Amino acid sequence: MIKPNIKEMMEQLTITRETLLEGGYYEEETDFKVKSTDTLLEDVKKYYKEEVGSGFSLGFQKTDVDCNFLIRRGEVTILTGSSGSGKTTFLSQVLLNVMNYTNVLVASMEMKPVLQIAKMIQQTGLKNPTEQGIEEFCEKYKDKLWLFNAQGTTTETDLVASFSYGKYVLDCEVFVVDSLMKVDSIAEDDYASQKKFINKLTTIARDLNIHIFLVAHTKKLADDTVIPDASHILGSSHIRNLTDNILCLHRRKDIEQQIQLKELEVGDNPCTCYLMVQKQRNHPFEGTFGFWFDKTTQRFKEQP
Repeated sequence: MIKPNIKEMMEQLTITRETLLEGGYYEEETDFKVKSTDTLLEDVKKYYKEEVGSGFSLGFQKTDVDCNFLIRRGEVTILTGSSGSGKTTFLSQVLLNVMNYTNVLVASMEMKPVLQIAKMIQQTGLKNPTEQGIEEFCEKYKDKLWLFNAQGTTTETDLVASFSYGKYVLDCEVFVVDSLMKVDSIAEDDYASQKKFINKLTTIARDLNIHIFLVAHTKKLADDTVIPDASHILGSSHIRNLTDNILCLHRRKDIEQQIQLKELEVGDNPCTCYLMVQKQRNHPFEGTFGFWFDKTTQRFKEQP
């Protein structure tokens, strides 16, 4: 049996300085790609200050505690839930709060711009607004709320262009796409195009330093008692794997109806809807928040 020459083997395995330089392991002679913790100290401080603890509030005290969920720049958040659970309504309420701090752009292919505005007016407490009330709302938000005027479907190119226009021209920092399957290049069974689109959204969010809410429907569930989760999102698993955050909205309409018919007292059930934080890339919190849905004002409330 021939014994291996250990010296020759080691010489073959040893990476020379020239090889390191050619391979890009060094950017410069003194700039290593492999770093120690002390060289990353300031980056870690910046991460906690500017990413973990920085962002816009959803507008609820519950979610603000310990920064349990914030609308952070550079991220994409999936909002999912069964049909009729109130995803669009929930986001409208969130945007009313966000507009206290920054501008927003809504690309809703499922709701005409005029209906989006009407819903928001109702959420401010004006169920049957006067002309003056309508004028006051539109005047107040004329430079804050921008609406992408396309119903049915839209092209990926137009949608992507609206992000850059919204950011650089309109100073928007929060965007809504409602919904994923309304982009004409996306099909329910075309997982490759879904992955490509989600990758593009996450890249845009990071590059433009904006937050994108993407509404994604769930597969058909048996009834209101079935609690949806990320695995129920219609389409490819890449939708949930590549995005930064996943929120699931679950509304118990059966309980709402029982309360309305006086079959249940308000206090008999802890809440009528739930917001579940099922994924956060830049915060450790995952959990559930309980809310009550007020049909009159179309608002989600923290107390009945």
